[in-house]
Amino acid sequence: MTKIDLARRAEIGREKRARTRAQIVEAGAVLLGGRTHEAVTVDALVAAAGVAKGTFYYHFKSIGELAAAVGAGLSQSSDELLTPARLHRRDPVERLSFAFVKFLERASADTDWARLVIQSSQSPIEFGLGVRANLKADIGEAIAQGRPKVRDVELAADIVIGIWLEVTRGIIARGSRPETTSQALDATLRALGLSQR
Repeated sequence: MTKIDLARRAEIGREKRARTRAQIVEAGAVLLGGRTHEAVTVDALVAAAGVAKGTFYYHFKSIGELAAAVGAGLSQSSDELLTPARLHRRDPVERLSFAFVKFLERASADTDWARLVIQSSQSPIEFGLGVRANLKADIGEAIAQGRPKVRDVELAADIVIGIWLEVTRGIIARGSRPETTSQALDATLRALGLSQR
């Protein structure tokens, strides 16, 4: 009689569930990148992912929760991409400015990515935890230096993210102009009571 390795069997099950979840998230990213959150149906999603409806509901409660997972993946990959370059900058306002500009440049260059970020930001699960954490750290450091007029870290982060999201919506709707990024950054820094060094 063959001995069954229960630990290995459980590990295989976890790996398979992780692959299936990733497959659903990938299909969700494709669908959400091309249409509004409300236009994506579970039926369209399971067809695109090649899974059963029950499989979708095993991993996610709703399309909104899926959008949050897509956004978290986008946020993490963007954060991983930006972090090394961000950390070379010693000044917290310069780090904040660098990240803001890079995110807007990415939105201008890839409107599907921008649409995904907008869709995921509307999820009830907090959007961009890693990006927000870095932003709050930079703002907190600037506050400790006595630089911004806005002294509440959460409010300052809301201002930066809010402006970024609205400018990104404008880029999606109207396209980007060469001066969009610099003007949006200037407006954001002024809203915080900051100026670039």
